[in-house]
This record gives sequence, C-alpha cells and structure tokens, in this order.
Amino acid sequence: MSHEVSTTYLKRLLGLLDDPSETVGTGAMAGLLQHEAELLPLLAELQEADNPLLRKRVHQLQAILTVRERRRRFLSLLQSRRVDLLEGMVEVHLLWFDNDSRPALFELFQSFLDVASNNRIKTIEDLGSFMLRSGFNVPPAGELTDPENYCIGTILEDRIGADIMLCVIALLVGAEAGLELGLVRVMGNFAVLNVAGVMICPTNDWAVDRASKLKNGDFWNDPAAILKYASLMLFLYAVGSDSFRYIHTIGHSLSGVDEQSGLDFLPYPYGGEKPSGEASPPETAADAGHDDPRQ
Repeated sequence: MSHEVSTTYLKRLLGLLDDPSETVGTGAMAGLLQHEAELLPLLAELQEADNPLLRKRVHQLQAILTVRERRRRFLSLLQSRRVDLLEGMVEVHLLWFDNDSRPALFELFQSFLDVASNNRIKTIEDLGSFMLRSGFNVPPAGELTDPENYCIGTILEDRIGADIMLCVIALLVGAEAGLELGLVRVMGNFAVLNVAGVMICPTNDWAVDRASKLKNGDFWNDPAAILKYASLMLFLYAVGSDSFRYIHTIGHSLSGVDEQSGLDFLPYPYGGEKPSGEASPPETAADAGHDDPRQ
C-alpha cells in the first residue's frame, strides 16, 4: 500500500471514529492501530475536535500508542548492554502508573538527590543514616506485593517500598556521592554492600552490619535483572487481582511479543484459547480504555 493510498485509507477510518455504533468505532480504531507511524500526525489534528465522541476515541488511540511506545522502550532497556538504573526504574513505574509523566518522575528524583547532596554522605554508614532519617521503610508483611512498593515515584513520596527498591534508591544516592556499592541478597533480604563488606539493610532499619553472612548471599550486579524482578512483581500482582489491562501491558513489555499478537504462553483468559463451552470474561470499565481494541 503506497503512502498516498495509506493516508486515504486512514482518513476513511478516522471518519468512522464519530460513529455512534460501538462496533463500528472499535473496528475503525483496530484498523488505525495497524499503521502507527502514519497515524500519529493525523491524530494530532483531531485531538481537540468538537465532537465529544470523536475526541474521546482519538484520546484513547493516543493513550494506546503511548503505552505501546513505553513497552518498546522498556524492552529495549532490558536488552541493552548498558542499562541506566534510574531510567529503568522510571519505566517500571510507568508500566503501572501509565498516566504519570516521565519528566516529572525524573524531576522528583533529582529533588531528592539535591537533598541528599546536602547531607555530606562520605561512607556507607552515612548513607544508612541518611536513608533512616529520610524515613524509608519496608511495608507491613501483608502489603509486600502491592504495586506501589515497586514504583519509584510513590516510594519517594510515601517513603515506603520493597527492600529491593529502597536499596536501589540508596545505590543511586551512594553513586552520586562517589561511593562504590553493590546490591546483594542475603537470606531472602536485599541489602547494600561496600567493597569492605560493610552492609546496610532496610529490613534492619538501615543498621550497619560489619559481619554480614555473605556465604548465604548472591550479588545482583545486573541492572536488567533488577528491572525484571520489579516488573515481574507488578505482573504477579496484576494476575492476582485479575487486571487484564496490566497483565496485557506488562506481559508484552517483558516478553517482547508483538502488540498484534496475543500472550499465548499464558492460560485463558489472559492468553491462549478459550476452553470450549466457557463464557468470555466480562469487560470492566478500567480495562475498556486499553484492552479494546487490544493495545
């Protein structure tokens, strides 16, 4: 299909977006999403249209394209030889809070770093004291898997997060202060370690441990592994709460499966074929904006 014919075809589909029929509108959206590159500039012309139904569907399409781009960006990060840990943590946050702003999250973290830089952090002991004074704590046992505990924006605002995320924040602060640190998991808990073997652990109120049991620990030196761990925790929560929207979004981000393809490696109803005689699951209002047409 030539560019000229493609544009004509797309404009014909765009003309159906204000059709009151949900079937016609959804079909037009699905067709438009097959042509992302050509679609974006055309949507920009319609995002402030007078017709409220047209405007709604245009905004839905733009939201779907934004989520798709974030999926590709996150997958690219995971496959990169050099992963920027902060950028990765921001992308993990956006997998769940997809309406948040990337620049705002970076600005939030920079403001936190500015505070840290005024605290004269020279050693790992100083770092532990700063994290303790800043109020960073792990959540109660019953809330460990909540998605907010793996999203850097909410952690910086609430000062509560999973131990691995708190350690990542400490690592980033330490790196800014010129400290050489690493992430280690000891007896199921994540901790920050320096080259001398001194360790601080958020589950132990950031207290200094000079006799850490490293024979039972393993080092997490690969930033991509940290990002996969955090995003998998979000995925597990999505499955546990039957959130089709997030299962679809995070599943595609982790697997690299094309947006047009289903997650066939997952059981029905999240992927795969529907067992014969079983009714389709009801669509929820929360899922409708992103799962139909499928992102």
